[in-house]
Amino acid sequence: LRGAVLPVVRLRSLYNVESNLPDRTSVVVVNSPRGKYGIEVEVLLGQQQTVIKPLGRLFKTLRGISGSSILGSGEVALILDVSSLGELVTSDLHATTQRPMGQNA
Repeated sequence: LRGAVLPVVRLRSLYNVESNLPDRTSVVVVNSPRGKYGIEVEVLLGQQQTVIKPLGRLFKTLRGISGSSILGSGEVALILDVSSLGELVTSDLHATTQRPMGQNA
């Protein structure tokens, strides 16, 4: 981004989700307490005002998700936790840069 290399979170890989959508994606750049990074998204739908509900007990340990919301269409949308995703990015970057040469992830 403007001459800087930013880490990117690929949500499909992070949450092990398969998708039939085209391989072409967009990256949303966010600024978290840990710095700027990108989140790869398949589709940008725009902005919506919504009420965010906390996650149920079974999903509390799901990192990077802070809550959920029911959209006007009735679909459930998960709300990303930008700070938590930023921690994942920086910890993965640290692990990658600290790994001895010749070792793969």
